[in-house]
Amino acid sequence: MQLSEFSIQKLARILNGDTGHTPYLSGPKLVELFNRFGARDVYGEGFPSRWKYVENKLYQLNGDPKLARIIEAVVDPRNYFETPLNVNDAVSHINELLSYDGFSLAENGKEYKLIGIEGVIIDCESLAEVENDYVSDQIKKCDNKIVSEDYDGAITNARTLAETVMVDILKIYDIEYKHKGDLTKAYNRIKSALNLDPSNSSYPDSVKQVLSGLNSIVNGLAAIRNEMGDAHAIRHKPEKHHAKLAVNSAKTLSEFLIDSLKKQRKDT
Repeated sequence: MQLSEFSIQKLARILNGDTGHTPYLSGPKLVELFNRFGARDVYGEGFPSRWKYVENKLYQLNGDPKLARIIEAVVDPRNYFETPLNVNDAVSHINELLSYDGFSLAENGKEYKLIGIEGVIIDCESLAEVENDYVSDQIKKCDNKIVSEDYDGAITNARTLAETVMVDILKIYDIEYKHKGDLTKAYNRIKSALNLDPSNSSYPDSVKQVLSGLNSIVNGLAAIRNEMGDAHAIRHKPEKHHAKLAVNSAKTLSEFLIDSLKKQRKDT
């Protein structure tokens, strides 16, 4: 998620509560908020003004999927209980600002999720929690390259994102990855580890169909990167919808693998 300098400056004072649209957050509360999403800050002597602290953090996170998570956290409806503030008013005000950068907060059950106005999902919840700077970097590059119209570059980063997540999972299971660069072979090893083989008789047919679709996504990401990515001579010039398809497919696949890993480890 990439915001303009103007939006960051305005958003800083909205998120800390200075404008009266969101709950007022003291210095310690602001530190607590950003530390929930990977910061390691300590409130104490020499701490900058509240708005400046938030502005600096937003600049640091600009282009990182965690930025979306922080905005969503501030408009969590539970923060507005027993206050005179209205979360719908806060969302409306923030959306008026974010619309100039192509983003919007949209209702998702009882919460709000940031999406691109054109329908591109900004990021996935589990991916945003992965403590791997390289994964975060690939997500950032995927989104930023689509915005900057570098569609072949976005496709290459989408494929790299999927492979990076797979390699991390293989390491967790101490499975040797001998075929670096072969996305299909990496996924075949993961299917066994995470019990994702569509042939598993315990799955209903509907789930088997979706799991079979993941095979197609993996094979497609490998093929589209070879034909449209910037890692090789481009055979077909990709357009925006091709890049969005590759990026969102890679994110969906990666998110599902991470969630499956969490479920497996929880059950063992």
